[in-house]
Amino acid sequence: MTDPATQDLAATLRAHGLSPSAPRLAILRWLLDHPEHPTIDEIYRALHPTMRSLSRTTVYNVLHAFVGHGLAAKVRTEDLELRYDGCAAPHAHFKCTRCGAILDLGGLPGNLAKRVGLPDACRAQAAALTFWGLCPRCAG
Repeated sequence: MTDPATQDLAATLRAHGLSPSAPRLAILRWLLDHPEHPTIDEIYRALHPTMRSLSRTTVYNVLHAFVGHGLAAKVRTEDLELRYDGCAAPHAHFKCTRCGAILDLGGLPGNLAKRVGLPDACRAQAAALTFWGLCPRCAG
């Protein structure tokens, strides 16, 4: 019998229109347990020792499906490195300029487009807000 945590993850996948395959369950569990906004390679390196048949392509395809079904979000940093966030709700980020850590900040206000003066004729489809500086570990 499957443990309750795995059953919960499987239910989450089903609720988002995805079947709960072993790679999807493992990647979702890892993404939720490691909120440091990992790259595809970081997830692959973490899971491959216990899932020898896992490929980078599978990790990419699973994350792409998660983003498309609202289970994860892409986080692009200024150096164009693509990372993934297990929290798909709109929110801001903070990136440490010393260690590279990315921290989640609060949600974005619903009227952000008006606050920054987006012209009425524009139709924003997404917004990203990132602050840069030193994280508590590097600043202290």
